[in-house]
Amino acid sequence: MSGSGGSPGAGGSGGSMDGKVAPQPSTGCNKADPQTGSAQSPLTVSGHQYYVKLPTDYDASKPYPVMIMFNPTGNPISWAEQNAGFEATGPREAWIRVYPHPANSGSGWGASDVPFFQPFYDQITDNFCIDKARVFAAGESSGGDFSSILGCEHADKLRAVGPCATKNVPQYPLDAGARECTGQVTAVVIHGKRDSVVGTENGPRTRDFYTELNQCQASTTPVEGYTDDLSNCVMYQGCDEDHPVYWCLHGDPNYSNTNHGWPAFAPKLLWSLFSAY
Repeated sequence: MSGSGGSPGAGGSGGSMDGKVAPQPSTGCNKADPQTGSAQSPLTVSGHQYYVKLPTDYDASKPYPVMIMFNPTGNPISWAEQNAGFEATGPREAWIRVYPHPANSGSGWGASDVPFFQPFYDQITDNFCIDKARVFAAGESSGGDFSSILGCEHADKLRAVGPCATKNVPQYPLDAGARECTGQVTAVVIHGKRDSVVGTENGPRTRDFYTELNQCQASTTPVEGYTDDLSNCVMYQGCDEDHPVYWCLHGDPNYSNTNHGWPAFAPKLLWSLFSAY
């Protein structure tokens, strides 16, 4: 690694990930045989379906990080499990993975879904041994919108978010001065430089929202291993301690060559970054 480049495990100036906080076990620890549901037989909460994938050799006395992945509009509940990449070795061994579904698959995740998050969060932390200091959320398209919204509205519950291919949600403007966030999160904002589905405008706005919230400087450094056109990631400098912001303006043609899809590099990068916490 060059001296000026950021690495996927380092927060850089003002954003070090080296000082790990102690685990915060949830009330679901030591609960025997919790129901996980499945894509074919999901669990329900507050009008939403979801299911849970537990780590290999899950130990109910050990608090695990959790990755919540919100799927894009018009896709089945199984989309995230099959396409997001978190069932690969690594996450499958170390994280609890949770796959929720919007109340209306045809319209996707939106402002009306936000009230569901609190009872959903309460249910998973009450039933599974989750490290409440390491709850992560990511999503693609409307799922990306939703993870970005939650990174402000529920920052007190989330450690980091990975919104991808976002569009404007008028009820939750990307104005750091107008929104009253409940805390700060690390943000990894991902957008296609030629996105022909939602356009290219909102990715930079989402990035700027989080760089302002986290008081980052304008300067960036490349993220080692993610500098080609298919990823093109940088890390902002000077962000508040332990809350870096990453920006990936990628050229992956994923999703029928629209440059709108969940890019191939995303699960590897998020796993590398978030597992360092």
